[in-house]
Amino acid sequence: MALRPDIEEKIIKMLPEEAKVTRIEFEGPHVSIYSLNPGYIMSNSELIKMLAKELKKHIIIKGDEKARAPKEEVEKVIRKMITDGGNEVDKIYFNDQLGDVYIFLRKPQVIKGLDKAILSQTGWRPVIVTTALDMSKGLPRDDIDAVNNVDMLMSKERAEFLKSIGLRIHRLPVYKNEYVKVTCLGACFEVGRSALLIETSESRVLLDAGVKPSGGMDEAPFFDVIDVDNLDAVVISHAHLDHIGMLPYLYKYGYKGPVYMTEPTKYLMEILLTDYIDLSSERGYSYYGLSELASSLYHSVTVDYGDVTDISPDIKLTLYDAGHEIGSALSHLHIGNGLYNIVYTGDFKYGPSRLLNPAHSIFKRVELLIMESTYGGKDDVQKPREEAEAELIQLVGKTLENGGKVLIPVFSTGRAQEILFLLNDSMQAGKLTKAPIYVDGMVLQTLNVHLMFPDYLNNNVKELIYDGVNPFISEYVKPVERARNPDKRQEQVMDILQGPPSIILAPHGMLSGGPAMDYFVHMADDAKNSLIFVSYQGEGTLGRRLIQGERKVNLKYYDQDITVNVNMNVFHEPGFSGHSDRKQLMNYVGRIEPKPHKVMLVHGEPSKLMNLALSIELKYKIDTVMLNHLESIRLV
Repeated sequence: MALRPDIEEKIIKMLPEEAKVTRIEFEGPHVSIYSLNPGYIMSNSELIKMLAKELKKHIIIKGDEKARAPKEEVEKVIRKMITDGGNEVDKIYFNDQLGDVYIFLRKPQVIKGLDKAILSQTGWRPVIVTTALDMSKGLPRDDIDAVNNVDMLMSKERAEFLKSIGLRIHRLPVYKNEYVKVTCLGACFEVGRSALLIETSESRVLLDAGVKPSGGMDEAPFFDVIDVDNLDAVVISHAHLDHIGMLPYLYKYGYKGPVYMTEPTKYLMEILLTDYIDLSSERGYSYYGLSELASSLYHSVTVDYGDVTDISPDIKLTLYDAGHEIGSALSHLHIGNGLYNIVYTGDFKYGPSRLLNPAHSIFKRVELLIMESTYGGKDDVQKPREEAEAELIQLVGKTLENGGKVLIPVFSTGRAQEILFLLNDSMQAGKLTKAPIYVDGMVLQTLNVHLMFPDYLNNNVKELIYDGVNPFISEYVKPVERARNPDKRQEQVMDILQGPPSIILAPHGMLSGGPAMDYFVHMADDAKNSLIFVSYQGEGTLGRRLIQGERKVNLKYYDQDITVNVNMNVFHEPGFSGHSDRKQLMNYVGRIEPKPHKVMLVHGEPSKLMNLALSIELKYKIDTVMLNHLESIRLV
């Protein structure tokens, strides 16, 4: 493997002797410069900018072992600095191998300027980690601790891992014949199991690794064509199962490389996949276990929006806000020295919502746009968000006033928090009849992630959280900690259903199992009750069948075959979807800058894909393609 002495030589040449550089390490996607005088470099920030511009690499300054102050002294300095700034330190952990000090904070405020001061005074590079917030007391935080513990317990191994992939990323190119190819391994002419393989002469990068939650192994991505030993990286767009569900499976079968995602996605992934492992075991099958999930977390490298990150010798990754859920990302791949540029949307929303900003649409270069098309059909035009909100409040209010109960199946992250925010706000403003809002399943765990990372939310919500306001929780919100024992669970559900009129938010959003089923089977027969869907309903799911008018359904419930007569009201309010509708998809293609040379459509039903492709070609004169599974297209 050809290393990069040219990078080391340039750094030594460009930095003055006062910098006292002792060594240069390739740690993951970053180039780390160790110095006996890190304060000098940090006080001359133009040096770092100059290096980054010249090398086109992400530069990190660290203190040499000899420059690091004793840990007891460092802890005192950090606690004084941060306490004076109004923050609260949860705990401090030192990574001796990397020279990093992890500072776990109980409040989300960014420690502006203190990172430089801490490094300059102590020789330790601070890494800020937000933990459960004061305003989230009562919300479960076990999953947050589990993510943080992986990094702490395996700090030595992780340091070695980062150096190993750093050498692989920053090596000199080997091949001269340049090419770029995309192969579809999932989500082609269907919704679910997203997986795309990007190949170049130097690299293999997988975009997403999803599963069909209602399917078996025959509906997993076509991973058998991947040589995991030659896979350079996995990039995860967001933490829904149809995009992350098979990631641990790769590690089970030998993948040892990095997986890139935003920080909120990392925490959400742990929450959703832990539950998925439990449910899979209950249903009698298991693709992987908690050890493979831990391996996925251990190998994860988090990336902030807008940061250019080397993920292979010839591919740079930049993540941008996708507007789909907290931490969801568009992936921009810059391949070669200006050879080719790809934007992969994952799931995205090109429109505002209560919590998030619209998807990013301005890039330096785009040759290929790979776009999801969930709502690509000609009739898939959603109501304006304000109209959808008004209708939902009206439907919920009418049901409550008539003495009924409302069941809103939600996905654990995204729509759940959006709807909870709206219901809570409407009750406090007197626009909705006051009633208990029962929140079941993993909604509360994922809610904590929203409070941890307000910078990933829109300005209105971010400012509320920074001001110490929890916009999701009030006296009306009643958390339900799901009992695992079936008999106790039934008692828990019946206590709620025998109580006063109420609203119940529970996963799964398509009624494909999960806590929502416990309520549905007992509520369905009562005509006073309402079932309101606010998310996409996949083909063949119970949600889709109910929306299409089916009112007598056969189900497997707690290992029993039962028949449910549905007399409750069934409504669908797709205006809350985190996906772009037909109009927004067309607008995105028309407004993305610069105009792509080609569009590839994925993640949609066949009729919707073909109709959208035709419309794009007719209106924008852009070549639009669709691939079947295992089909490839060579771009260069």
